[in-house]
Amino acid sequence: MKRIFFLLSWFVLAASLSAQSDTSRIVRLLENYRIKPSIGLQFWTTYSMGMEVYDASTTTYRSVDDRLNVQLRRSRFGLSGQPYDRLKFNIVTALDLLGHDVLAATQAGTNNGTSPLFRIWNAWLQWQVRPGSDGLYVLTGYFLPVIGRENATPALRSTSFEKAWSQSYLRRQLTGPGSGRATGLLVSGQYHAAGEQFHLTYEAAIQNPTFTALDGNSVGERYSPLVSGRLTFQFGEPESASYSITRRVNYFGARRGFSVSLTAARQGHTDLFHHNSAYGVEWLGNYGPWQLDGEHLWLGRKANGPSGEVDSKGRTGYLRLGYNLSLPADRTLQPIVSYWTFRGPLSGDDLRSATLMQAFTGQDSGLDAGVNYYLNPDTKLSLFYALRTGMAAEDPVTTNNTFFQQSTVGPVRRGSYLGTGLVIFL
Repeated sequence: MKRIFFLLSWFVLAASLSAQSDTSRIVRLLENYRIKPSIGLQFWTTYSMGMEVYDASTTTYRSVDDRLNVQLRRSRFGLSGQPYDRLKFNIVTALDLLGHDVLAATQAGTNNGTSPLFRIWNAWLQWQVRPGSDGLYVLTGYFLPVIGRENATPALRSTSFEKAWSQSYLRRQLTGPGSGRATGLLVSGQYHAAGEQFHLTYEAAIQNPTFTALDGNSVGERYSPLVSGRLTFQFGEPESASYSITRRVNYFGARRGFSVSLTAARQGHTDLFHHNSAYGVEWLGNYGPWQLDGEHLWLGRKANGPSGEVDSKGRTGYLRLGYNLSLPADRTLQPIVSYWTFRGPLSGDDLRSATLMQAFTGQDSGLDAGVNYYLNPDTKLSLFYALRTGMAAEDPVTTNNTFFQQSTVGPVRRGSYLGTGLVIFL
């Protein structure tokens, strides 16, 4: 018996020492590779008004009850690291729309019902080509095309309650799914002029979005990659001291500068279109407590029609203005107003051409007004009112825009809502 007890004691001690050794090894790994975990959460409580759904039996719209909806709008779980001086990686997973009621007026897909699903949101590896130089980076992985300021601003860093719908139109135009990501390669960098009052950021990417063919796993038998590029001219202080694939808006008074970007994206012949494109201009101004940001984008597609090649055109954009009011205890109150719009074909041949290519139709717009209360740059409380309006094409049932369509519901006329929110990074 004593021998058995001795053996068991020895085993427990050995296991404990092994665990301590493993823990120490993990700690060294985290330190040496500079691995950092991150968690971001966005909670919403909204009250929706005026939502309507289409009734096919009567060919009319009927009102649904106004409703309170509490949801985990977004969550991000990330892991970043730098195993070598010039090599970085970033992996982010997402769990969104937990508790989202599709008959609430808030815009969103339905990737989560009663049982939530995780998915990869970003996954990339970035190499700095020359030591100590910001001039050239090579990035590969799963990321957004380099077009659209709202597109490149992480949702949890956006200063409005919800991101402008212009980013949703752009993402679906270029990649199909609303997430807007695709795998590919990116070459980028920054030039900093003497005196540090002018900076040039340049980005070029090639990606392979799969759209909807073969259950979303291919563009079809005809193949072309998506190519995108952006030139950003920065005057005054730069948005970032070194190149970053993401953007931000609020610098809490730490930046005085203005940025303007020229950007474009194009994909050639696939089974869905002859070519698909977007181009536009983006801007951000920071001056002390003020922030002014926005974009204007033109969207286009061409495809074969019954009597030759046809095309479809649309445009979208947003404008947002914010101001930081400093409060005691390093708190910040930020009034925000933003306006976004989409304009697509409403009738005639333009409408029929757009429908043939699954392009967006009709018109919609939104006005968001409210305040953010920052406990610190990583934690904010929000109170906003969101007003939504739309104009249908000839057939409102088939009008393809966000105001008139909701995933799993079908044709709707989206209402407006009053919302409170909490965003926190850990």
